Formats: sequence, C-alpha cells, structure tokens
Amino acid sequence: MEDKKSRQVNFWGLVFLVSALVIAGILGYMFIEGWSILDALYMVVITLATVGFKEVHPLSPAGEVFTILLIVFGLITVYYVVRLLGEYLIEDKLEEHLKSKKMEKSLKALSGHYVICGFGRVGSQVAHELTKEPAEFVVVEREHTIVAECEQEGFLCVAGDTTDEAVLKRAGVMNAKGLIVCLGRDSDTVLTIITARSLNNDLFIVARANRDNTAAKLLQVGANRVVSPHQIGGFRMASFALNPEVADFLDDVQDLGNREVQIDDVIVANTSLAAGHSIATKLSNRTYGVSILAIHKPDGHAIINPIGDTVVEAGDRLILLGTKEKLSAVVKLLGAR
Repeated sequence: MEDKKSRQVNFWGLVFLVSALVIAGILGYMFIEGWSILDALYMVVITLATVGFKEVHPLSPAGEVFTILLIVFGLITVYYVVRLLGEYLIEDKLEEHLKSKKMEKSLKALSGHYVICGFGRVGSQVAHELTKEPAEFVVVEREHTIVAECEQEGFLCVAGDTTDEAVLKRAGVMNAKGLIVCLGRDSDTVLTIITARSLNNDLFIVARANRDNTAAKLLQVGANRVVSPHQIGGFRMASFALNPEVADFLDDVQDLGNREVQIDDVIVANTSLAAGHSIATKLSNRTYGVSILAIHKPDGHAIINPIGDTVVEAGDRLILLGTKEKLSAVVKLLGAR
C-alpha cells in the first residue's frame, strides 16, 4: 500500500515538473526572443518532442543557449516520466501475477482444511476463531471489496460465487475437512450445500440458517449441523441472565484461544489399551485429570456423565473435558482420532 502511494506521489510530482518545464520554456522564449505565447508554446513543444521542425523565428545566441538547456532538462524529465510509468505498470502487473501464483500454490497445497463461504459479520468471526486454534482455512467471497478486506487481514481468499462448482473446486473443497456456510440468503446456502456435497460426500458441513423455518431444509439437503445466530444469541443472553457463572465457564471452555480448559471429542481406536476396560481402570480422572462428559455409542446411544464402571469400547466417541496437555495424553492412550 505504501509503495503504491509513493509511486502515485512521484507520478504527480513529475506531472508538475513537466508542466513547470513547459511554462518556463514559454516564458523564456517570450522574455528572451519577444515571441507571442502561441509561437513560444509551439517552440517548446517541438523542442521537448525532439521532432526537428524548423524554428518559428531565427534564434538569438541567448535563445540558442536557452533551447539547449530546455532540451537537456526536457530529456531528463521525459526519461523519468517514461521510467516511472513503466515501473508503475510493470510492477503492478508483476505483483498481481506473483500474488495470484502464490495463492494458487497455497490452494493446491491445502488438505484437511476448512472452507468458509462468505466473509460478512459471521464469516469473519468464524475465520478469527479458526485462527486461534490454529486451523487452515480458505474464504470464498463474491464481493470484491470484501475480498480485499479479507486479504488485508492475511487470510487466503478466493473471489467467486459459492454456488459455482468451479469456485468451490478452486477453494479445495475436494480435499477439505469441513465447509462452513455463512451466507446472508438461505437460497444461496441451499445451493452451496448441494454443490459442495456433490463434490465431496465426506465433507462435514455447518450452515447458517437466517430463518428458523429453513433449518430443517438445510439438514435435508446435506448440512450436518445448522446454526441460527438469532436463536443462539437469545439463548446466550438468557443463560447470562439466569446462570451467569455457568455461562462464563462455558465461554472459557468454548474459547479457542483459551488453553486452560477445553472440550474435545475422540473416537476410541481398535488398538487402544483402554478398549474393553472400565473408565475407573484405564481412564480415571485422578490419574489423567480428564473428565469424560459423555460416551456416544456407534448405534447412536449416548451415556451422559458415565460412572467409573462404564466400559469403554472400540468405536465409542468420547466427549472429554480437560487442559490441552492432559487431553493430549488421553488421546494418545485411546489411539483416538
């Protein structure tokens, strides 16, 4: 940004210099030779343009010296003008080309990332939350002004319509882990989900519902989870009013930037040492400092706040609460993913 401003200032400075040189030449011929404004202007133009036309009137010795100086300064000025314009045009094109090449290289290297559709108030917040994790992601946005804002924040961004198959392919949706749809219109959200699901059937899709009655439709067309910002906002406000301490605790747990306490979900591997054993035997809170909040069985059955004699089996999805360091130790024990 600073380089472009600097070039712009230099450009207008040279425009001023050329104008000053022309005016000085006109005044010089009028003063030295006593010519009219038109004759003086004509002489300045053919001199600076080096076209070699004959002088309007014969020059005096003083006029000849003045013409020599005018040619010298004119050549220097024209040189810098041409150089500046060349740099301005070539550097901008080169910078744009290199930037595009770098982005395409980054997009091709992405795998297991998230694709954020839309960079409005919700989409930008999602991007900042993923940055805290940190998690790799790419933003898809159709408005060019918003794309520029996204790039200024240092995020990888693809300009285009999220309902366009080619645009989603460019964002790497084929190799993505998840798709987060934060669009302002539910109709666009539906088309985006259908298009993305057709490209990657294993994609985990979280969609924003702008109206409560569209949540079910979004689930039907392929979304795994649907979020209503208005509903969540109302729920959180009520929670803070009724149970402020509990709400504060949940905020700390859900804050991706908070490394003290986190909630994680893991699937117990077949090779896990804990598989086939009770919680008290292999996953005691006293030993690892991690609490098991729930166990989701492969058949859909859920055990909330399981007791110590509950047996953990391969394929179970465990919801764990603890610090990041202690969670890592338990995840390693479970051989989980």
